[in-house]
Amino acid sequence: MPSVRSLHAALDVRFPFSRAESWDKTGLLVGDFDAPVQRALITYEVTGAALDAAQKHGCQAVVAYHPLIFRPLEKLDFSDRTAGLCARLIRENRHLICVHTALDGAPAPHALGDALARQLGIENARVHHASGAQKLVQIVYFSPPECLEQTREAAWEAGAGAIGRYDEASFSSQGSGTFRPQSGAQPKVGTIGQREQTVEMRVELVAPEDKFPAILRAIEAAHVYEEVAYSVLPLLNASDNQGYGPLRLAPVARADLNEWIEHAKTRLNVPSVRVAAPDNLSDYSFVACSPGSGASFISSLPRGTIFVSGDFKHHDALLAKSRGVALIDVTHAATETASVEMMARALEGVQGIEVVRDEMRNPFDWV
Repeated sequence: MPSVRSLHAALDVRFPFSRAESWDKTGLLVGDFDAPVQRALITYEVTGAALDAAQKHGCQAVVAYHPLIFRPLEKLDFSDRTAGLCARLIRENRHLICVHTALDGAPAPHALGDALARQLGIENARVHHASGAQKLVQIVYFSPPECLEQTREAAWEAGAGAIGRYDEASFSSQGSGTFRPQSGAQPKVGTIGQREQTVEMRVELVAPEDKFPAILRAIEAAHVYEEVAYSVLPLLNASDNQGYGPLRLAPVARADLNEWIEHAKTRLNVPSVRVAAPDNLSDYSFVACSPGSGASFISSLPRGTIFVSGDFKHHDALLAKSRGVALIDVTHAATETASVEMMARALEGVQGIEVVRDEMRNPFDWV
């Protein structure tokens, strides 16, 4: 039977928890990794209504975008919202995994910023002002020609071979390999104590450093040799494609602010927005978007940018106007509506797990 660990592992493949911001609280926040799970509720926020839904559908686990526990709990006073919800989870024997900035920092096109850019119809959007960079390694291994394809396919499936917006990248060359099996070996080719020379393929792949152990296990499982010869080299490649974070930016020829206001309202299904526009600026050359709270990115944006995000405050508006950046505030939740579906799809391939999608709720109403 699948477990909480199975859910966590599936989420980690699509949204690596190693990419979550250092200040964030992600992963298993309440519960037991080894507890069995048959049904999981996928929700945007942990609320009483969400836990009612988990109870109604018989869900042993809850997977939420926003972390329930964010600031340290100094006491377990159940009248406190966070402590009370944690107590209910424990009382009802439910387990909570939260994803948050691991989803924001996922590799393209699986990050929440990518989804928001697609919702808004922003073409050629790239990560801007990255919050982190993926460390890369080069994996080199050797294989007889007959198992080249199966080992390479296994490596790709485990996460190797992605370069920017391309995947399944590799290089292979043919050469001559030598080895001598020692006592106790069980060689596929050759004889104990005798040097063997055979045709071999040298295969080179680029991979995220944190995925190397899983990739090596996949290669070894698909390989015909008892011992796989390989080497791993750290890479110092400097590439924008390695950067990750929530902010997306794209050049747009003569973007019209009023058109983008209406565009944001329609695409994100909000009846109204708040706008802060620079005085005497009508020529915009860039469009940017960020899920959640985008204020911290204002200073990084070039002059002439239309920025769609949420949670802008008074002084954020003044800063943006002074820098020639127009703000469109659609509310925090409206920028994150894709999160539930993205998490649900990441879990649908876990055998033995039924995924239940919770209703997305924006805490703000329009009057």
